[in-house]
Amino acid sequence: MIRFLAIGVLSLCAVGPALAGSAGLHSGKYEGLMLAVTPEHQVEGFYSEAMGEGVTRSCAFYLQGKPEALTTWLDEAHPGSVAPSSDGVTLTVEEGRQHPGCMNVLMPEIATGLDLTQTASKKWIGLVTVSADKAYLLKTPGAKAAKRPYIVKRDVVGVLAFKDGWAQVEFINAEDRSFSGWISQDQYSRLAAPN
Repeated sequence: MIRFLAIGVLSLCAVGPALAGSAGLHSGKYEGLMLAVTPEHQVEGFYSEAMGEGVTRSCAFYLQGKPEALTTWLDEAHPGSVAPSSDGVTLTVEEGRQHPGCMNVLMPEIATGLDLTQTASKKWIGLVTVSADKAYLLKTPGAKAAKRPYIVKRDVVGVLAFKDGWAQVEFINAEDRSFSGWISQDQYSRLAAPN
């Protein structure tokens, strides 16, 4: 009996740290935030929110860096952080409402911690912005583009893999439908926080 109790206690000691690590940040959609956790344990993100019908107001900005000390930007850079929460993440950008259009759209809680619920789990290792006017999502690198879905300039997409000058990307449209395929390195730009 004592042997089983000792094995049980040792098992909990081994599993405890592993369970604690699982509470970290994970790639996915968190309401208006696309978040990718890179292999280097950095984060890349894109926040986008719109309000209104007919005439809409919008707020969008990028984020990149260590989760506890990241840079957010669109026109100007502002420091921020992102941390895991019980059902998603907490995004904090003290000057977040100073991003263009965000004063009229973004909740004031962004300054002290805006809770965002996870709406989809993803396996993204980064985010890229489409730089080509139109980029077809190819089944394999270099395949023909006939009758394939495509993404357009300024779309932000999640990266599933990089391989030989190509990126396997996933695009999520306004109806939350997901499309994936390969685009070449001359069709996208990596996120790069301003200095």
